[in-house]
Amino acid sequence: MLIAAILSLLSLIGLVLSITSGLVTAGVDGVFLVLVCLMTGTIFGLLALSMAAQAGYVPVPARFRKAHK
Repeated sequence: MLIAAILSLLSLIGLVLSITSGLVTAGVDGVFLVLVCLMTGTIFGLLALSMAAQAGYVPVPARFRKAHK
């Protein structure tokens, strides 16, 4: 879970730095960098959230819980 959270945080830092440095307005490379940061952050953020829910750190709504038999 720690690795997924770190990679999600690094993606967020890359997103902020690419926007604040003006790389987005420089051309297609900046736009692609923002899109890659968003995609990577989303993937690893959802992975960290899923792992935290399985560990019991995040409450899961009743409709998403599996029924125990």
